[in-house]
Amino acid sequence: MTSILTAAQREKLAKAIIHKPPYCSGTLPVPDGELILFYGKDEDARRLDFGGASEGALQHLSQTCEAATFGLNKEDILDETYRKAGKLDSPHFAVKLDLDSSGLLEIVRTKLLEGRKAQGSIHAELYKLNVYGEGSFFKPHKDTPRSTNMFGSLVIVYPTAHEGGALTMSHEGESWTFDSGKMLAGHSEARIGYVAFFSDVDHEVTLVKSGYRVTITYNLYFVDPPVYMSLSPSVSSTGEEFRSAFVALLADPTFLPTGGHLGFGLRHEYPLQEKPEGTDVLQYMKKYLKGSDADILLVCEELSLEVELNIVFEDYGDTVILPKAPEVEGIYLEENLCDYLRRECEAKLIGPPVDGTSDTVERSSHEGQVDVALQWVTDLTQLNVQKSNYTAYGNEADLAHAYGYIALIVEVGKLGDRATRATLSV
Repeated sequence: MTSILTAAQREKLAKAIIHKPPYCSGTLPVPDGELILFYGKDEDARRLDFGGASEGALQHLSQTCEAATFGLNKEDILDETYRKAGKLDSPHFAVKLDLDSSGLLEIVRTKLLEGRKAQGSIHAELYKLNVYGEGSFFKPHKDTPRSTNMFGSLVIVYPTAHEGGALTMSHEGESWTFDSGKMLAGHSEARIGYVAFFSDVDHEVTLVKSGYRVTITYNLYFVDPPVYMSLSPSVSSTGEEFRSAFVALLADPTFLPTGGHLGFGLRHEYPLQEKPEGTDVLQYMKKYLKGSDADILLVCEELSLEVELNIVFEDYGDTVILPKAPEVEGIYLEENLCDYLRRECEAKLIGPPVDGTSDTVERSSHEGQVDVALQWVTDLTQLNVQKSNYTAYGNEADLAHAYGYIALIVEVGKLGDRATRATLSV
């Protein structure tokens, strides 16, 4: 008998996936000497102390900057209708602020990251200095990850008087605001503002009405532990609710009594093109899951459930999944893409289960049966797409596009024997 996931069971599991805000922010007291900046493009370097910077000193810094560009399709674009600000690249400035001794990296690691990632090390790479003077702004955009292990950005705001220039962030229909001008105003001690956020967060800098907003941006990277070091899995605080809901369902005799497969659409975006050459994108990407995506992976592993990233393709009403990204760029096809992937790449045809005596259902597009009866807990998203071009032959050759969407696929065993993941005994 096919196991059917009820609407109530699906809702219980989906609602237990907590999407923690994808950022952390605040202010941090620092020693007076750590508010010093050195900058310049030639021998006439300057020293600026933000503990008491004058209007003239800030104006000189602003005038030393170049017009800030932004990244688009791997190119640097200068368009002051979209971004108006000044910038200095890292070779042209130096900061006295010590991220390690200040405790800021530890704050970011523990507040932004969770679970296994919060136990590991992170690295902050000095990137740019930006000055937003009166009339400056930056319209909504996302940062471009420099590699797969880059997970976000850390922005330091110096304590200069400014009105406007708030950083607004949005993700998955929610939004947040970090107004550094207001947060830094009125403090007698040396203090900086900070905000760290994931790379897939949309953000903008609102119009600066007065003063100068001066920021230092760092790129944030996961640091892989040495091969001999094994971090014990640790479910995050937000993942605990998902774990509790899943454990309760696994004990419920009405929940997938004969077992089944569950699908979870990813809620974060990852730089698929930045993987090392020769590595499979799915296996490489698995190490860098974040937020609720990482929670689902870790909980399922802890519960001994087989869980893997799969790539999903759809064509002419059929849908297939693969545990490894296929090479379809430039191929020539005279058949359904899904049929080709099943024959040549061991793809599995998926579909929803129906009541019956087997765990397969008839295909809607032509005769046959699905290989895996898959039920989606959360919808497949278009955040992580692998696009390939190929030639499809019908009455004539035509350029076609294959879009692969990445999701987490979980295998649940039958009642009384739920485990589907092999575990090592020691």
